[in-house]
Amino acid sequence: MISQDVQQWMAVQALRTTDFDASSVGATYTGLGGACDVRDVVSYLEGSGTLPAPDRDLVAHALNAMIDDHGLPVDGAHYSTDEVADGSGFGDNLRALVLDPDGHRFDRPAATAPYGVAGDGQEIDGTAEQDEDAEYRRCHALYGTGLLDTGAEDRFDRYTRRARQHFGVSSSSIALITEDRQVIKSVAGPIGQDLPREVALCARTIEASRALVITDAWADPEYRDHPLVVDGPRIRFYAGYPITTADGWRIGTLCLIDDRPRSFSDDDALALQRMALDLQIEIWVGDPD
Repeated sequence: MISQDVQQWMAVQALRTTDFDASSVGATYTGLGGACDVRDVVSYLEGSGTLPAPDRDLVAHALNAMIDDHGLPVDGAHYSTDEVADGSGFGDNLRALVLDPDGHRFDRPAATAPYGVAGDGQEIDGTAEQDEDAEYRRCHALYGTGLLDTGAEDRFDRYTRRARQHFGVSSSSIALITEDRQVIKSVAGPIGQDLPREVALCARTIEASRALVITDAWADPEYRDHPLVVDGPRIRFYAGYPITTADGWRIGTLCLIDDRPRSFSDDDALALQRMALDLQIEIWVGDPD
């Protein structure tokens, strides 16, 4: 079984390699009996949405059928399990996946398991030794992306500008979390700086696979004495969503910051998640040079 993120990544890779239109893949998916709306399929192939495993497999099958029909000599999209691949008729046409740091890299090194996440996707509390090993692997995945070596990149600025404009906040940033620091990859607005990890709110965000939202830090007992709240930028509002490698390692965040309290609805949280997924696709398959 491969992770949802890796399966989505391979589908996006296949789509970009073939130059098929995402909506045409959606139409083929529907013709094969898919029940999801074509817009959901397009969103999945653009990296801004997710699908249940059976529909991910059917999208992969649609892509592989179209690749076969056009006789294209390109890698196909992978299925969620070997059993599904074997039954698809296209299993022999798929490149073998080797998901470990010393194996096939694709364009990013892989890791054996997501940081702080069990095989079923549930958060776990390991032993101190296991936690230390997981953190080592998480940092290995971060450094392997090359993002820390390239400084600010214009390709990431469009994500922070889009988030700042959409939510109307003072600032939006992309933060990468190393073993001891928060490194700002992109920032739109006046608030966003490299910080020691123990101070960074984004370091708290990567502890779980969900958004961290602080609507009014001054009124929140957990954060009202935080250095970034009482000193420095005097943050009142924070919302961040973790960004991961294709293998699930949480390496940083897309976050929103404001110097005044704000509400944040479930729809807002979903919009932030989708923007983070867009950003992940850029990291997974974008040009690192």
